[in-house]
Amino acid sequence: MTAISATVLRVSLVSLALAGLACRKAPRSSAARTQPLVRVYVTPPAAERVMGRMMDAAARHDWALSVRTDSAALAEADIAIADSAGRLVARLRAGSPVRAEARTLAEAVLPPGAVLER
Repeated sequence: MTAISATVLRVSLVSLALAGLACRKAPRSSAARTQPLVRVYVTPPAAERVMGRMMDAAARHDWALSVRTDSAALAEADIAIADSAGRLVARLRAGSPVRAEARTLAEAVLPPGAVLER
């Protein structure tokens, strides 16, 4: 193979590679789809028990999660999780725009036999 033939071959291969990269589909914009924000109030004693499972469930469903332990968050939380005499109790907020997500999160976080109030 001569030097001219090798140069032509290299230029052709590079052109094909660049054309292939240019024709690739662009990745979907994450701005087109908004993640639901699930706001959670957890009492401090229950926070240690549920944080890992709550973060796993939110990541698995691609939800944004806001977890607070201050009592002021209770009024605006979509789900409230409390420790009542050693048992976890979750209460869903009526009229929450992410009620279905909050229910799924509560079911994933609460152990069997825990109370889920609607």
